[in-house]
Amino acid sequence: MFGMDVRICAKMRFAVTDIETTGSQASGNSIIEIGIVVYDGQTIVEEFSTLLDPGIRIPLYITGLTGITNDMLEGAPTFHQIADRLEEIFEGTIFVAHNVNFDHSFIRAEFAAIGRNWNPPRLCTMRMARRAFPGQKSYGLNAICSWLGLTNENAHRALSDARVATEILKRSLPLLDASDLKKMVAKHSGVVFLPPNLPEETFHRLPEAPGVYYLYNEKGKPLYIGKANNVKKRVKQHFTTHAESARAQSFMRDVRDVGFELAGNELIALLLEDAEIRKHWPPHNSAQKRLTRRAHVIRYVDQKGYVRLACGASMKTSGAVKSFASLAEANRWLYALAAEFDIDQRLLGLSMFDTGAQPPDAEVHNEALEHAISVVLSRDPSFIIAGPGRASDEYGYVWVEKGLLQGYAFLEDEITTADAMLFHLKPLPHSENTNSILDAFSSSRWGFKRIDFIQSSVL
Repeated sequence: MFGMDVRICAKMRFAVTDIETTGSQASGNSIIEIGIVVYDGQTIVEEFSTLLDPGIRIPLYITGLTGITNDMLEGAPTFHQIADRLEEIFEGTIFVAHNVNFDHSFIRAEFAAIGRNWNPPRLCTMRMARRAFPGQKSYGLNAICSWLGLTNENAHRALSDARVATEILKRSLPLLDASDLKKMVAKHSGVVFLPPNLPEETFHRLPEAPGVYYLYNEKGKPLYIGKANNVKKRVKQHFTTHAESARAQSFMRDVRDVGFELAGNELIALLLEDAEIRKHWPPHNSAQKRLTRRAHVIRYVDQKGYVRLACGASMKTSGAVKSFASLAEANRWLYALAAEFDIDQRLLGLSMFDTGAQPPDAEVHNEALEHAISVVLSRDPSFIIAGPGRASDEYGYVWVEKGLLQGYAFLEDEITTADAMLFHLKPLPHSENTNSILDAFSSSRWGFKRIDFIQSSVL
């Protein structure tokens, strides 16, 4: 049966709460006003409201937003002084707020500061409204008041906002199924901790399998990209770890959607994560290395028709004959090439001085240089790493050609050459992280198998 039974509501007591604070996150900030409306599912039982002395001066923008001044807080009680009264009010109730994680984080931090543990079952009226009134563009308090025709007589003051949230609760309850409400107020439910603007269905459809996940903002841009052996579990950790920090609060406000791509195994997940972060550079991937300047050996033809090599540093690898971690490594490679194949160093950018010696014939030099490059590059390993796929009847393959990552593919058949991967290949760029990732998973002890081969016949 759809709709909340009145008898079920009558067994519940809701402490609908709103707070005003000195800042946007619990860490380093304090509550300056609290308003509570106790609702038993049928009538309002009690209201409580008070200003609070935060122990610090209020920023001007907070005064502009709320109208609360420093003078108004002179003589107001501290949180410690009303803690007993709050515990009495909250006893046996479900803690309710609009964007409940925000209010909960502040009040819990205030209780923790005086040595008390407070962690009640809680319910979010923003999430309730999203379920009860689907399809709206916004579920912020002002927006809901507008499309429900509610009047907030004193917006951004705690008791007035708590009264409006109570009205949202009252109007939402009859439109919710009892099982839905039970899930929403489960004390340890992962859903409780979800960002207010993230639909529950989005979280529930996440796989408990290896993959890469994307946390998006309202414009569909990635805020964070990560990999996990269990995508659902890892995403939940983002919203349940250090929830009171400024970073976590900012994260919770901005997340609107979660996407994912199954990887089958940790190796493909790591390679895909590395490529996706370098493609999008999400603002919350602060731990990822910045774009690194690499040394690249490039090929060009001068005005006299000589094919030349030179090395330089840049962040782009396209068109490079070979890339290195430093200019010193690149120059050593060029010196070795010149020595082994008797290539004129002046044509490899290794000598700034003209020795007076007659340069070789351009056609002879060009042929010799191209042969040398081909021989040396062919020595770089070509191999496939085989591992688990996305299903029990599937394999996940990673293809490395002449030392460079080509991409990955999922196939139902066991393969020994790269040719079978060609039409299923999902290309990935090679990066400075690629070799270390591949080396870590080339051992059979991790359940992966390396298949060496000479060169793909399709290249």
